[in-house]
Amino acid sequence: MEDRLDLIHNLKRKYGETIPAVLAFAERSREQLDAINHAGERIAALEEEESRLLSELGRQGVLLSARRHAAAESLASAVEGELNHLKMNGAHFKVAFEQRLQADGIPLEDGRKVAYDAYGLEEIEFLVAPNPGEGLKPLVKIASGGETSRLMLAIKNGRARADQVPTLIFDEIDQGIGGRVGAVVGKKLWELGRAHQVLCVTHLPQLAAFGDEHLQVQKQVLEGRTVTKVLALRGEPRLLELAQMMGEVSEGTRRSAQELLAAARAATCPPQA
Repeated sequence: MEDRLDLIHNLKRKYGETIPAVLAFAERSREQLDAINHAGERIAALEEEESRLLSELGRQGVLLSARRHAAAESLASAVEGELNHLKMNGAHFKVAFEQRLQADGIPLEDGRKVAYDAYGLEEIEFLVAPNPGEGLKPLVKIASGGETSRLMLAIKNGRARADQVPTLIFDEIDQGIGGRVGAVVGKKLWELGRAHQVLCVTHLPQLAAFGDEHLQVQKQVLEGRTVTKVLALRGEPRLLELAQMMGEVSEGTRRSAQELLAAARAATCPPQA
């Protein structure tokens, strides 16, 4: 009896403070020993499961790629139509797809193994030819500031109904464009605003005239600190702000501001029956 009590005491000292704790340790040890004894079988089962999952990923990836290619053609057509409206006549846009071979990648039906990530089986890049006769090249490398602004607006307009982002912010989208194109960009931003909330930072009066709301941002120094004020402009204050955006306020700039507001209203309000 003393030997048995001594054994139990030693077990509790090594493996747990109570008998249930010691028995739980014994059960875990049996499971670990079983796993070691059957490691080969477990590895084979895991490899079989990995192969099955990779095949399923390949099947789903091919389906995703097919849908992407169809959507890319639709997007390219829509963007090129928008670019024509934005005074980039003859510009071409394309979505390029590239798959990379990888030894431990996804197996495809043709025997190839390709790299994959959470977004699918290929890398995607936007290509553009801003002017007729130029070859398609990566958008990120060749587009000027003004072209990039218009391309971004064209892409957003082309997929306005599919885009789930509720608010779009365009900072200095008027970079590199003049007043004539500015009015076109302003109307496109207004159209985009029918499906999203659009915030636009601009110094171009032709563009600002299309805003549903015109906000003026001011910096002031109060008690030694710089603070920012945002004022909503309506009526006469908005007219004066548009005139100031064109230069010194005068009869000429005030008249031009009135004409800009009238043209924006005419472009965005349907004619009355």
